[in-house]
Amino acid sequence: MNALMPPVHLDAARIVQASGSSFVPAFRLLPKSRRRDLETFYAFCRVIDDVADSGDYPMTERRAALEVWRRGFLDPDLQGLPENLRDLIQRHSWNASLFLEILDGTETDLNPAVRMPTRADLDLYCHRVAGVVGQLCLAIFGAHEGHSSPYAEALGRALQYTNILRDTAADRKRNRIYFPLDELAEAGLTPGNFAESSATRQRYLERFANLAEEQYREADRLLPSQDRKALRPAVMMGTIYQTLLRKMQRDGLRVMEKRYRLSTMAKFLALLRGVTKHQ
Repeated sequence: MNALMPPVHLDAARIVQASGSSFVPAFRLLPKSRRRDLETFYAFCRVIDDVADSGDYPMTERRAALEVWRRGFLDPDLQGLPENLRDLIQRHSWNASLFLEILDGTETDLNPAVRMPTRADLDLYCHRVAGVVGQLCLAIFGAHEGHSSPYAEALGRALQYTNILRDTAADRKRNRIYFPLDELAEAGLTPGNFAESSATRQRYLERFANLAEEQYREADRLLPSQDRKALRPAVMMGTIYQTLLRKMQRDGLRVMEKRYRLSTMAKFLALLRGVTKHQ
């Protein structure tokens, strides 16, 4: 039996607690029922992400597990999915095709060598693993999809760009390079020499970090006034990750040497800034 297969029920509270995610403090801004829904959805995202990253299991088992998830979303009655996830989807009348997009993004990480030929390829990946997640979260937050969808997409891209920078070294060990190959080539870099410390690599990382900053500013611009209150948890998530990005920048983006984290106090202060930023 493949231990990566979908469980009967997602133990969402345990998965969230064990994750140590920087997003968790923002969950507490939601009423209990919405927080429970967000935890269930987050648990799903975490579980399939772990499938892609579970190096202790053969690739065939990981692909088979994602295929079972896919068949569950293709079933009109959503049979084969965890019962609490199925209930969540049905209550929010979510289109299962959005979950298929998330799976498409996750399956990208199963390739023996992950490469993004162009910025468009990277942004499609970001859309699938972060933008779509943001779109689905809008209903949980109580935001209006028509007003807030562009905001969710921009914020998702900003968060994913930050993740890419933070995880540069770990991804390189997995033979994953998310920085667009055409941009690397233009800068005089290749997958082969990227790991070598150089001023050229440093300049490129600074450029990529600046693009991430631009996405946070774009998300701020797109935040709809009518959904400002409902989107407070998303704003908090963005503020925490933007704080992480700026920590990396202040430290010279030494992402090949270390994996950056925020202390509990830094997260708390970021939350306070987020609260006052959009009042």
